[in-house]
Amino acid sequence: MNKFNIVKYIKRTFIIVAIALVTNSCQDDFDEWGYVNFFIEPDTTEYFNLNDGSRGWEYMEGGNRGVLVVRNSHNEFMAYERSCVLKDCKGRLEVDKATNVIIFCPVCNSQWLSVDGSPLQGSKATRMLYAYCTYYDGWRLYVRNCSGF
Repeated sequence: MNKFNIVKYIKRTFIIVAIALVTNSCQDDFDEWGYVNFFIEPDTTEYFNLNDGSRGWEYMEGGNRGVLVVRNSHNEFMAYERSCVLKDCKGRLEVDKATNVIIFCPVCNSQWLSVDGSPLQGSKATRMLYAYCTYYDGWRLYVRNCSGF
């Protein structure tokens, strides 16, 4: 093979690999989130579950299938879309009430950590949960879509 054929072969291989990566990466696309923009006062009695020890959580309205707000510490909160991130799974996420640490999908049985939304080993879903942005000023917890926060 001459130099011209080698360069042509490398270019062709690169294009084929790039196309394969792009088409395979779209298989796990997640578009099951919705518009979220609300605030709550988590230390009030209305949100009793958020104040249950150091692992509190509360289901909220909004998003696509709802929003799950998790209290990781007194000043640290996470908010997740309750739609399962596994492609073609239409499950609504729930918190394991025995541990208050595991979030699971009752449809596909995937599981995630509530601390950061990462999937547990052995789950069908391998993507992290869709997280909304949170800001806590000591009194109010603001939950919004991350773009424009």
